[in-house]
Amino acid sequence: MDFRRLEVFTKVFQQKSFSKAGQSLYLSQPTVSEHIRLLEEDLGLILFDRQGKEILPTPAGRLLYQYAAQLMALRDESFRAIKQFRDKGTGDLLIGGSNIPGQYLLPPLLGQFKAQFPRIRIRLRIGDTRLIRDSLLEGAIELGLVGAPVEHRQVLCDFWTTDQMICVAPPGDRYKTTKAVSPEEILKFPFIFREKGSGTGTAIEQALKKINLDVKNLRIVAEMGSNEAIRQAVKSGVGISIISKRAAKEDLEHGLLQEIRIKKLPLLRDFFLITLKQRTLSPLALEFKEFILKAV
Repeated sequence: MDFRRLEVFTKVFQQKSFSKAGQSLYLSQPTVSEHIRLLEEDLGLILFDRQGKEILPTPAGRLLYQYAAQLMALRDESFRAIKQFRDKGTGDLLIGGSNIPGQYLLPPLLGQFKAQFPRIRIRLRIGDTRLIRDSLLEGAIELGLVGAPVEHRQVLCDFWTTDQMICVAPPGDRYKTTKAVSPEEILKFPFIFREKGSGTGTAIEQALKKINLDVKNLRIVAEMGSNEAIRQAVKSGVGISIISKRAAKEDLEHGLLQEIRIKKLPLLRDFFLITLKQRTLSPLALEFKEFILKAV
């Protein structure tokens, strides 16, 4: 069924006139009549009764109009949506962040970005690196910021920025020290570790390997699913841990945590931007990608 003929049909139905429909569509009356004739021929049904100058829809015409009007409305809606998509000024920004990027790095950047595009809606998913990778593969987000490299044949993984990690302990004399301690001294303290799949946990493992130590050497007393949970557990005296300096900043300033400096332990970690290799980013997501690459 020809879409243009349906458009002409809906105009004739609404205007109850071939000539008025033609004026609306910038078509001559004979052209309008020909479109209707061909549509009736395709369907094998009469759509309008011509009674002198009056045009009346038949039962078949009234039935067809119910669906044709919906198709025209969907067409107009799709054109509006595509225009908004192209203009970048509206729509949903679907992004994901592992715990540190999602909780500490992305919020201020999203605030700056939304100031440039006030009509957009931001949907931020936060979880560990594995969850963000899976969300990307499922199409739930367009891009993600994670704390560990993602190796997957469908995923493009680019360096984004670097984060400083520190060893934190509860306040009090037991852990208080004015000097940097050796990595071996850390092994005697109860340690709170991140759950499997966490970029923080991976970064700690890699840092220990560089000085010939293994995670198994740590006295792990608990594994937790977020930096926030670890921060609260350390403050409560459960043990020590290694977390992002950004996550600990406020508690350090208020004396709720103290830092233990560790000799020769490289506590830097990289963050990565992940996208799908075979997926074209929306104009809005592409704009945000360029924005965050310049912002750090």
